[in-house]
Amino acid sequence: MSGQPSVLFVCVKNGGKSQIAAALMRKLGGVSVSSAGTKPGSALNEEAAMAVAERGASMAGEMPRLINAEEVAGVDRVVVLGAEAVVEPVAGMRGRIETWITDEPSQRGIEGMERMRLVVADIAARVETLHDELLGPATPQIRVFEPALCCNTGVCGTDVDEALVTFTADLDYLKAQGVDIARHNLANDPTAFAENPVASDFLRVAGSAGLPLVLVDQVTVATGRYPDRDELRRLAGLADDLGLAADNPCCEGTEAAGCCPEPVAPQQTACCTPTSAATGCC
Repeated sequence: MSGQPSVLFVCVKNGGKSQIAAALMRKLGGVSVSSAGTKPGSALNEEAAMAVAERGASMAGEMPRLINAEEVAGVDRVVVLGAEAVVEPVAGMRGRIETWITDEPSQRGIEGMERMRLVVADIAARVETLHDELLGPATPQIRVFEPALCCNTGVCGTDVDEALVTFTADLDYLKAQGVDIARHNLANDPTAFAENPVASDFLRVAGSAGLPLVLVDQVTVATGRYPDRDELRRLAGLADDLGLAADNPCCEGTEAAGCCPEPVAPQQTACCTPTSAATGCC
């Protein structure tokens, strides 16, 4: 299934609700999607196709088809829409089966396209939740636009810029956590400034003296300074580190005690011994 998470949507006829869910999931992208019916009909529900199209998704080219045990076993999630369809587990299946009891506006006397729009809205909310669950929450995109530097590591010949050395280490740390982060130097990468409308406008108004500029999903979060690691973690949406000073027998709850989030060489702090690296000393 191409390395993507996969989901199979199922209802009885595979002409309405399961096709709606499949179309909406395909629109979101990043997930391998299929749908099937336990007793498939002969055509798609026209109102369902119209309501889905109103949301920018499409059921074009789809036709009802019968579910089979092989695809039940091979997907990460089987979603049954409504209580009428029943899908039994099969041997060796890698995912699990869940049932969505979706809204039925006809029970409130609502029919036609008004009913179908409400059905699609209910399914759309569920599909978005499942999409986030299958793919995980999206991480923010962090972009750093810096002034013209001979190098952005902070080490240029015999000169050492400690602030840049620290910032470079902090960015490497975030990248190791899977954060989408990149930095652009005005001297080496002027095209990045020109192609980014926020950076281009900032440079035109504030000039290079206002740099660095830090953007998160194209929103300005810092200018004229480099965020520290704690701020970068918050901007990236990373959870707070656990098990720090309060749980470290060699720490006294202060930075001076040598306690910090990432355990590294224990000899770098006076309170640690070669056997205490696991306690959080660094």
